Amino acid sequence: MNQTHDTGAFTTMSGMIGGVVKAISVKPVLAVITFGYLSNVMIYAAASAGVGYVVKKVLDTIWERINKKRKQNQNSCDHE
Repeated sequence: MNQTHDTGAFTTMSGMIGGVVKAISVKPVLAVITFGYLSNVMIYAAASAGVGYVVKKVLDTIWERINKKRKQNQNSCDHE
């Protein structure tokens, strides 16, 4: 597993845990929070993180292809 993947996984998990802890720690709201509500928030956070990860991977792939094309064009210009 590379460092970027490790960092992304750690950031996602810590953000999700931090959000849940913050939601639970608010005393006036604590009476309103149910297990169903908490599980919905956790599912939404996980889905959101998953979508964000997929978008990041797609953008990384596009960026790598652009850089590869640019390097190929630069190398072909250097050889002429």
